Formats: sequence, C-alpha cells, structure tokens
Amino acid sequence: MRKQFTLVLTIILAFLHLSTPTLYSRRTLVIYTYDSLLKWGKEPEKVWESVFTEFGKRYGCEVKVRTFPGAREMLLALIEELRTLKSTRADVAIGIDNIMVFEVKREELFSPYTPSNIDELDERLVASLDPEHYVIPYDFSVIAFVYDTKYVTPRNLSFTDFYDPELASTLIIEDPTLSSTGLNFLIWQILFYEKVLGRDWKEWWVNVRDHVKVVPSWGDAYDIFLNEAAGRHIVVSYGTDPAYSLYFYNSTRYAASLAHRGLRFKGYAWLQIEGIGILKGSQNKDLAEKFVEWFLSKDVQRYMPLNQWMYPANKLVKLPKVYEVAINPYKVKLLNTMVSSEYIEANLNRWIGEWKEVVAG
Repeated sequence: MRKQFTLVLTIILAFLHLSTPTLYSRRTLVIYTYDSLLKWGKEPEKVWESVFTEFGKRYGCEVKVRTFPGAREMLLALIEELRTLKSTRADVAIGIDNIMVFEVKREELFSPYTPSNIDELDERLVASLDPEHYVIPYDFSVIAFVYDTKYVTPRNLSFTDFYDPELASTLIIEDPTLSSTGLNFLIWQILFYEKVLGRDWKEWWVNVRDHVKVVPSWGDAYDIFLNEAAGRHIVVSYGTDPAYSLYFYNSTRYAASLAHRGLRFKGYAWLQIEGIGILKGSQNKDLAEKFVEWFLSKDVQRYMPLNQWMYPANKLVKLPKVYEVAINPYKVKLLNTMVSSEYIEANLNRWIGEWKEVVAG
C-alpha cells in the first residue's frame, strides 16, 4: 500500500513539474530594445515590471533585457553579432520600424511569425510594416517638429523656416545613422522636398548644418530639449507630444507641427511604425512567440499611450482623453502613401551616404 501511494505521489509531482509555468523553467529569454522604451510615464519602473518581470513570472523563466541608446544602434549590434558569431544573442528585438525592416530582411535576421492575436491589431499597420510578418507592429505616430511655446511663437513650422539661422540654432535632430527617429525624420524631409516641393533635398541640410544640433538618440535629444538652459527649444519628435504636455503639465506648452506648403493643406507627415520580431537564431522560439503575443496583447498595449507616448497598434485599447490634442496620423497627408516601400529601399543607402557627405561639409 505504501509503495502504491509513493508511486502515485511520484506521478503527481512529475505532472506538476511538466505543467505550463515550469515548462520554461531555468530558461532565459533575451530581449534587445532601445533604452527609452516605456520609460516616459509616471511610474516607469512599475510599468517595466508589469511588462517584463510579469512575463517571467507567468512562464517561469528569466527575462533579460539589453537596451541601446537607439533602435538603429540595436539593429547594427544584431547585424554585427550575426556576421561575427553566425548567430545573435537575442531571442526578441523590439523597435524595428518601417525603414529598418528592409535591413532586417536583407540580413535575414528574423523568422516570420503570425501571432494568434494579430486580428486585434490595426490591419493597416500590419500591411504597411510587413505583410510577411517578420516584424509585427506595436505602436505608431507621425514624426513632427515639437517646440516649446514658452520660447517659440506658436505657428505652423516647416522645413524652409529653418533657413533662418536663429531658428535653426534652436533645433535638435537625431543622427539618422544611429537613431530610428532620426532616420524617419530624414525620410520625411527627403520625400517632402522631392515629392511636394520638387527640390533637391540636400538643399535643406546645406542651409542648416552649421546651426542645428545632431545627437545620437531620441532620448539624448529630448533631454536637451527639456533642459531650458540649453537653449534648444525645438526637437524632432512625434505628433503625440502635445498629449504628453497636457498630461504632465496640464497645458499644451509643447506643440507639434508637420511640414507645410503654403496654406493649401494641414500638413505633410511621415508615419513611423515600430515593430517586434523573433530572431532567426533564437534557441527559445516557443518562449519568444509567447512574448510577442504578450507584448501585443491589450494587457501590455494599454501602457503605450501614457508611457511610450505613441498610438497602440492594438485596436482594443481605448485612448486617454489627452490624445485629443495629438496629431491623428489618419487625418493628415501621409507621405508614406506617395511612394512605394521599394522606392525607399532602393534609395536608402544612397541617401544615408549623401547625408553623411553633406553634414560633414
């Protein structure tokens, strides 16, 4: 009888050991992302734990997150790892946007994956970012000139306004070779000059290069922008920043402007879509798939508006009231619709090379 009881107990313990939470025990999920991810809310540490630590608890695994100053720096690190180690150290990458996705596919970095909750996402974003699902969208917003109305008179700013050296000397721009924000800004500027103004895009950089401040990342840029003593009161950021201003300061002190051409249209914008993907060399693909679905779920996506300050890709998330002052990407003229992704991919390396030459002077 005692032997039978011992046998039954052993079987029960073995079953419990194989249950879902312990299936991933002693395994480590490595995630690469940029250091400003979900860090701009009122309780960033709590949000971080709710997203990453909570996932580890649910699946009985360890989650290690390595952050980089910018998403493009993250991508370059992944490419270097693949070329030197023949694999990558990361299982999941967060922050690949609709420009960097070209490099991801060219380098064969990611594995395609269709999450079970993809129907909860805005189908326009999924189709625009990557219909093959190597990268799945988690947030989006338009690039904009964001300015402090305490120092800059409220108005519709446009690129040619910065031909004024005094105004240009207040502008901070992210380096497009290191920052995804900077790269998307460069695409916005190029397409506005080429497709709207019909002029050489390099003209703008020749006029402003001696006055604007170029920094490595969006985080660096915003830190300078928020430091009033620095005297840089205009920053390349996002059309959601007025909502940030209203939320934290109860005012629209930080205003956003798109590119304008006379008075004929509200503004021309470039939509940046950020996505998450699974690295091809991941040894934890099942766990990585669970994390992608977790990150796209309403439980995590609800943090995007007030902590990431981007629109969530999940359609089930209700936007907070402060987003009434944000620039709605679907109510402006998107330059994304004026060119094909093939056109951008074919010209991207040349544009970056020419930008380096012009800025170096």
